[in-house]
Amino acid sequence: MPLDSGTQFIGVSADVNMQEKKSTLANSPTQVYTMTDISNYVIDASNPPVEEQVSIDSSQILAMGRTPIEILAAPGEGNYYIIERVIVEYNYKTAPYALPTSPTLSLTGCFNSFIQDKIITSTTDALCIISGNLTNTITVGSGSGSVKVISTPGPINSGLYLQTTNNDNPTTGGGYLNVKITYRIAAFG
Repeated sequence: MPLDSGTQFIGVSADVNMQEKKSTLANSPTQVYTMTDISNYVIDASNPPVEEQVSIDSSQILAMGRTPIEILAAPGEGNYYIIERVIVEYNYKTAPYALPTSPTLSLTGCFNSFIQDKIITSTTDALCIISGNLTNTITVGSGSGSVKVISTPGPINSGLYLQTTNNDNPTTGGGYLNVKITYRIAAFG
């Protein structure tokens, strides 16, 4: 697995010899592992996280109240998702969406989270980052641009869907969403 190209370090005891021994070239770069690399690939090397991206176009957004958008299919009998991160990016294009009665969008199924409608009713690009299967309430930002996220865990063998909370379809609007999700699948029991 390639490492990130940015300079990121983990702590090393002062008595550890850090002399470069693997290269005969002067000033050759040394790869340094990050805490994420260690936790994702050393601690649980048998089940590394999967990263997927789902693109959602304007026609899907306009129908999402009555036709939930599948982000992840059910993982199979006796299995469940461990959601590490969900990033929802809104790419504003021609006009903001309007939601008749829903104050939020919801991710439902294996993971339940509510995102204020401002993410798609905005007149600029916007994003929301949700971390993990945690039961929490987080306000991201301040003022009229803030996004509140409320998360709770969901049932076994359940997929993940994006929809409006009151099942009403957005009206007007021109833009699209990219949902980037990082997860693992685990067996119950």
